[in-house]
Amino acid sequence: MQPDFLTIGHVPKDVKPDGFTLGGAVTYGALAAKRLGLSPAVVTSVGPDVKLSDTLPGIPVHVVPSSQTTTFLNTYVSGRRTQFIKEVAGQISASDVPNEWLAAPLVMLGPLAQELDASLAKLFPQSIVVASIQGWLRQWDDEGKVSPCSWSGRDVLPYVDAAILSIDDIEDTAALNVWKDLTSVLIFTQGREGIDVHFEGAWHHVNAYPVKEVDPTGAGDVFAAVYLVRFAETRDVLLSVDFASCAASFCVEVQGAGGIPSRTEVEARMANAGDGASLREP
Repeated sequence: MQPDFLTIGHVPKDVKPDGFTLGGAVTYGALAAKRLGLSPAVVTSVGPDVKLSDTLPGIPVHVVPSSQTTTFLNTYVSGRRTQFIKEVAGQISASDVPNEWLAAPLVMLGPLAQELDASLAKLFPQSIVVASIQGWLRQWDDEGKVSPCSWSGRDVLPYVDAAILSIDDIEDTAALNVWKDLTSVLIFTQGREGIDVHFEGAWHHVNAYPVKEVDPTGAGDVFAAVYLVRFAETRDVLLSVDFASCAASFCVEVQGAGGIPSRTEVEARMANAGDGASLREP
């Protein structure tokens, strides 16, 4: 069956004190889309050491075989992440996407470790495509410590309808001034400080929803997926960012994917909070 929401990228193991959980942009993105009533599918690469059916129940998954699974160790201090990558699964290219999934109307590219070939950005000309670009902005040293790397974006950004990144993904925000001119919508999330959005030649700011943070893992991935879904419904950038910000606020309140909200929960929180969008230069 053709999905109406397709997400592509690694499903990683996130190491915890008592073992690991499966996460990543495609995991949280697909689960968020399903909570909003869509029929998602996933293209990923993992090793034989993980079972995806328990993490993505009822969601079709096409696996590019790999001898290992991408593995991250994340630590947070004052809301900022330090990350180590221990293993990396296989590369994913345009030829790995099943033909019957190429017509998916909504596509979310969610690389984590430089695993997506840039040609994927051009593969869906009739779809609305959002790229969560964090995985193109990462490099790591011999010990696996992750740090930002330079990235021109020229082979991806012109071909997607929106690009999303977080304050954890870059050290120098000067790159935003380059990327904003390469894509229709550039979204820069900053945790409790809110979101800066560039489109139609101007920067805008959308406030965050104030909640008690327990675990921010996956919140940005849910944000990206929910933005894509809501933008497809409304074609309104700021309203979609606000809706996605509200959805992400639920995720940081609990650990794991259990915090992904329903549409009704998001709408109720938004109604209580009022309009969060305001125009300014970031």
